[in-house]
Amino acid sequence: MKKQYVLGTLLFPSINKLLKKFKITIILFVVSFSVAWGAVSELQQLTISGTVTDLRGEPLTGVNVVIKGTTIGTTTNIDGKYALNVPDRNGIIVFTFIGYDALEVPANGRSVVDAQLAESTTSLDEVVVTALGIKREAKTLGYATAVVNQDLLTENRTATAIGTLQGKVSGVNITTFGTGPAGSTRIRIRGNSAFSGANLPLLVVNGVPIDNTRFGEGSTDLGDGLNSINPDDVESMTVLKGAAAAALYGSRAKDGVIMITTRSGMETKGFGVTYNVNYTLENPIDLTDFQYEYGQGEKGIRPSTQWPTSGVWSFGEKIQPGMTQTLFDNEVVPYVAVTTKERYKEFYRTGQNLTNTISLSNSGENGGFDLSISNTNNKAIIEKSEFTRRNITLGFTQDISKWINVSGNVNYSNEYYKNAPMGVGNQSAQVNTIATMSNTMPLALMRKYSEDPVTGKEIIWSRFLPRVNPYFLLDHRFDDNKRDRLLGNIAIKVNITKDIYVQGRVAQDFYDRQHNYNSPTGRLDAQAAPAGYVDGSYYRYHNRFRERNYDILIGAQRKFGEIGVNITAGGNQMFRSMETQYEAAQDFIQPGLYTIMNGRQKTATHGLTERAVNSLYGAAEVSFREYLFLNVTARNDWFSTLAPENRSILYPSVTASFIFSDAIKGMPDWLSFGKLRLSYAAVGDDNVDAYSNIQYYSINSNLFAGPGGSVPVGGYSSTTLANPNLRPLSVAEIEGGIDLRLFDNRIGFDLAVYRKITTNQIVSATTSHATGFASQLINVGESVSRGIETSIQVTPIETSSFTWNINANVAYNNSEVLKLGLSDADTMITVGDVYQIVGRPLGQLYYYMQRTDANGNLIFDKNSGYPVRSASRVNVGRNLPSWFGGITNTFNFKGIILSALIDFKLGKDFVNKFGANHDYWRHGKHKGTLPGRDVGYMIGDGVNADGTINATQAQIQPFYEAYTGNQIEDPFVKNAGFWKLRQISLGYDFVKFLPRIPYIKGLKLSFVSNNVAILKKWVPNMDPEELYTFDDTSVNNNVTAYPTTRTMGFNLNVKF
Repeated sequence: MKKQYVLGTLLFPSINKLLKKFKITIILFVVSFSVAWGAVSELQQLTISGTVTDLRGEPLTGVNVVIKGTTIGTTTNIDGKYALNVPDRNGIIVFTFIGYDALEVPANGRSVVDAQLAESTTSLDEVVVTALGIKREAKTLGYATAVVNQDLLTENRTATAIGTLQGKVSGVNITTFGTGPAGSTRIRIRGNSAFSGANLPLLVVNGVPIDNTRFGEGSTDLGDGLNSINPDDVESMTVLKGAAAAALYGSRAKDGVIMITTRSGMETKGFGVTYNVNYTLENPIDLTDFQYEYGQGEKGIRPSTQWPTSGVWSFGEKIQPGMTQTLFDNEVVPYVAVTTKERYKEFYRTGQNLTNTISLSNSGENGGFDLSISNTNNKAIIEKSEFTRRNITLGFTQDISKWINVSGNVNYSNEYYKNAPMGVGNQSAQVNTIATMSNTMPLALMRKYSEDPVTGKEIIWSRFLPRVNPYFLLDHRFDDNKRDRLLGNIAIKVNITKDIYVQGRVAQDFYDRQHNYNSPTGRLDAQAAPAGYVDGSYYRYHNRFRERNYDILIGAQRKFGEIGVNITAGGNQMFRSMETQYEAAQDFIQPGLYTIMNGRQKTATHGLTERAVNSLYGAAEVSFREYLFLNVTARNDWFSTLAPENRSILYPSVTASFIFSDAIKGMPDWLSFGKLRLSYAAVGDDNVDAYSNIQYYSINSNLFAGPGGSVPVGGYSSTTLANPNLRPLSVAEIEGGIDLRLFDNRIGFDLAVYRKITTNQIVSATTSHATGFASQLINVGESVSRGIETSIQVTPIETSSFTWNINANVAYNNSEVLKLGLSDADTMITVGDVYQIVGRPLGQLYYYMQRTDANGNLIFDKNSGYPVRSASRVNVGRNLPSWFGGITNTFNFKGIILSALIDFKLGKDFVNKFGANHDYWRHGKHKGTLPGRDVGYMIGDGVNADGTINATQAQIQPFYEAYTGNQIEDPFVKNAGFWKLRQISLGYDFVKFLPRIPYIKGLKLSFVSNNVAILKKWVPNMDPEELYTFDDTSVNNNVTAYPTTRTMGFNLNVKF
């Protein structure tokens, strides 16, 4: 500018003199004009400004601020501030923001109008994280989804983040097991797609699938992949229920997808520190109703001499005041009943669960980050059992330039499960012994006489040797499980134009796991060791897992008048490997030294499996006037585990969404929002094991002759003949639904109806003996699943000081077998312990029952008086629930929030075979074994085989043992349904007091309780959810689980 001025002075001197002459005049004119214009503008335009925050005081960026009935509007900046030029200050300002309730505020002549927006209870799913981590508006979706925000995950939590969904999401059936503080979680979305296999949904963290394998060697439950995630790090969870929702995951999506999104620092603006502490205490709940009239002993006689072996039998004498019994080494003690509640209090301890999380976050216009460090310590109700987890989690996003963004997430977890409770499926587990121990056995004597001080062996106390003294196991058993896990991803997104982008992402899930445990020397049920050795065994597992995913995604969107187009295309390359090393030693030279080299017989195996899947996918969305949406997707997977001619499989989907409340004019005022949706999709299951298409050999671990004779060097790995034509099963699903919001969102209603057919299910078929193999896996099974899901949200009362919200959901599912074999004669197979029968619902239960005559009379043996078993198995029900759901009531009175969840499962049956009531019955603690004891014999109410009335007097103990010994299951077939008061929480948000407290932006305290009460159940002596069955086919493993625990504690969240 200076050079131009000089040049102008030299070339135009006359102009320069003229400017100087009128300099003062020009300045006066400009000032006068500005003042006059300002005065006119002041008469015509006024300014209204302010700040928009959430209820915690955090500024909200991008809030739409509009003067009602006009086109005057703006959006808030990064600090939540806005400014409007208005003709007057008497209008109504409307504040709207996705995920928050709209707010209308009269200006009333004010120049500064601030606003606080509350999170909406009916619009939390306005923006949904869909397949591949793509965010989309909920109104465009033609399928059902559900979103759960962070508050529900952190305040009233369960052992894992997923467990918090229990009873809160329609169509999602979740069961947590009574197996310890780090136990596994069983998740079913829309029932079972297949009659074999795990039926587990795909777990996706920050857009990348992760491994959710459950481990449990030695009959312990060591948890699954969900244990690596700290609930405090989760920002939200999205459940993709149907095939259409999960279609872009192709072969991994037959059972739905659960998307977990962790924090990235963009939730709040500026620098912040958040501290969250969750502390709960848990105690076992006594749900038993045992008989306490008769004590320890057998055949009606109580123990009266030293070293009795009736420790787990309560078929002794009737308990009378002043009676004594002789136990162990001539210990004479009172013959009095010990209740289960007293026994729980003495043997179990109060469990403690503590999680501390501190996170640092910072965000600005160009990005942000969130770094959190947490420590979890869970002490189980079993002594010496403890689970600890340490997490470091980092999430970030950063604009490198106007067109380039880099984002990523990293989660490291260090997990140590010390002395996991002994396997619930093990007859020797402490829980089984405590539950079946005679009701007059003092625990103090069990502690005193747990082992021989000279030999170190367990002291006999029961002739049923598998019931190991629980204190002997506490002193000598160890079980250590350690895992280091690192999962994360980094993505680069390039915005080529404002409408076109390209994204590349690299992700990995890696963990290294070591599990060491023993079966201690000296157990009475142990196999005797050869001379010169002591019995016992030691086991060591080492797993190393790695999954890498490479993604590329190209997206483009454009508006053509009233038509919008959104196109996405990309590809994925997945590589997965699992390496397993196993070592074991049996019988030891040096007692108490549990090492492989100290063992007499050593076993070692090594396994490595690798698989890869290459994929291409695409999606296209066409919208019309923002009320009609059509989506089409396709994914093609190429599998390394299949024969070359079968490796390519296509998975398509098509969905439609119609917002009729926007499309049709003249809709009633009470209809706030209405949408119809329809979808069809085909997905699959990556369920073909690696190398299933080829026959291979395995090498035996011991190459030399052992005590049993010669051992071959190797041989076929199994008796199953390889099938090069195996293909993954496929699921085709059609879904329709309706979404409604009524009376200004006071009522919300969602209904989904679906039907899905599963084909190409893998079934084991018998082969000719000439092949040298027993069976071959073939694709032949078919099943159909039908269901209805509904959810409703109602706000019956909403005033300035009090709000009452109701959220309820109900789901019905019925899965039926259509085909099982190559011919019509193939109508039934057994999978695990259940029967799959053509034309019947999945999971049929068939058991021997007591024989009856044509009139339904029970038949008893005429000679012994014992019950007679049926000639064949009888159908007694199914093991899958038909109905499940939950009801949540939330009351908010001036910031004090009370919430209660009731959930239920109905339409399921089970048989307590080999555990629980089965054991209580045969050991004489079940009240059903009381009849006849008062007279010393039992006459069964029924007939003999010849039709005469039964009059045979049977001995008491053998009579009742005949049911369990002969597998007559009449007393143990029960309805497994229940209604539970699952959760209660009471919290208060101190946000309105925060201006008085320096440096604190948010403060919320909640008191929480889980497993509060069982409102209704039909099975005696236990919680229906105590069952130890990880899949849906092992119902016979219903051995007594650890008692359900009630937790009580608090959650404190502080933001600085």
